[in-house]
Amino acid sequence: MARSRTILVAGAGIGGLAAAIELAKAGFRTVVLERAERLEEIGAGIQLTPNAVRALNRLGALEAVKKRAVAASALIVGAGDNGNVLARATLGEEAARRHGAPWLLVLRADLQRALHEAASDLVDIVFELGAEVMDFAAHARGVTALAQRAGKNEEHTGLALIGADGLWSRLRARLHGAEPPDFPGLVAWRALVPAEKLPASFAEPTVRLWLGRDAHVVHYPVAGGSLINVVAIFADPWRSEGWNAKADMAAIPKACDRWAEMPQRAIAAAKEFRRWTLADRAPLARWGEGRVTLLGDAAHPMLPFLAQGAAAALEDAVALGRQLKLPGEIAFALRAYEAERQFRTAQMQRAARFTGRAYHAGGLARALRDFMLRWNAHRLIDRHAWIYRYGAS
Repeated sequence: MARSRTILVAGAGIGGLAAAIELAKAGFRTVVLERAERLEEIGAGIQLTPNAVRALNRLGALEAVKKRAVAASALIVGAGDNGNVLARATLGEEAARRHGAPWLLVLRADLQRALHEAASDLVDIVFELGAEVMDFAAHARGVTALAQRAGKNEEHTGLALIGADGLWSRLRARLHGAEPPDFPGLVAWRALVPAEKLPASFAEPTVRLWLGRDAHVVHYPVAGGSLINVVAIFADPWRSEGWNAKADMAAIPKACDRWAEMPQRAIAAAKEFRRWTLADRAPLARWGEGRVTLLGDAAHPMLPFLAQGAAAALEDAVALGRQLKLPGEIAFALRAYEAERQFRTAQMQRAARFTGRAYHAGGLARALRDFMLRWNAHRLIDRHAWIYRYGAS
């Protein structure tokens, strides 16, 4: 395909891969510039809520993901200290009926692999690994991305540039200034535990969420039920720019030491944890300019309390592809994409912050939260129907 139909994508994470697929389907040659020398498959778990599943289906990657996914049948919220059930929501077929798609539990590696395979099957997608986009220059022919590879500078030219380079996005800094992210003082510890190392109840297709003051734990099965994904989030001043730091088990906070048996067993069964500092940013008034825009965490990083980070990136990619399929000028299509996505993603960011505060509440705030969960348990999922039904026919 002619170079005049090339679009550049910075970043080959979930958002960048999804964007490449949609751009290729829209008729563009897509060059994906990724700073890593190889595409790593990080072994964390991820919840794919119905809106994410719907986007995956449109990307053509759903069937591959489902081969190793677990279809969640329920979400159970419990009090971490005494194990009492605060609320239970039925998922499974009911969630699929109410929200138009199932709720899947997957390994992030399985999701990334499915997207990479779908992208690799499209002849108009080219991967340039080891090339980190540092800057860009706009000109009459489009945009030139300035990248570094093996210590040398190189240039890549295309009609447009999509910044899908994550929380610490260089393109975001270039467009909006190098402001640091917002750190709420929380650190996530995650591990994958073989299901055989835990009682059979852990392998049930259920998301279990345990709430406590300044901490919460979530665990659920992935990889066809062979592994249990465990995530514990604590109040902690530790900071790091990465999200895959090997963690010293001796440094794990003591907030859950006197909790109920089930969350304690989930943590104790882990032989190795990885940890990362939670961070987000305030919503942007504008994402891009000219023929440059942002996507996924580069545009709207959000805290993980509603499991919407990857989902929002997948939705972005679908919207971007849809706008670029329409006739018209590229810059206009990018502004239309941003207009379509900005309000929704800002709502998701704010809702995630609010949910995190509720999860870690103490004192009277905790008592009120627990009362509302028990009294309003039937709305545990439906209160976020505006998230899950997005894109449903």
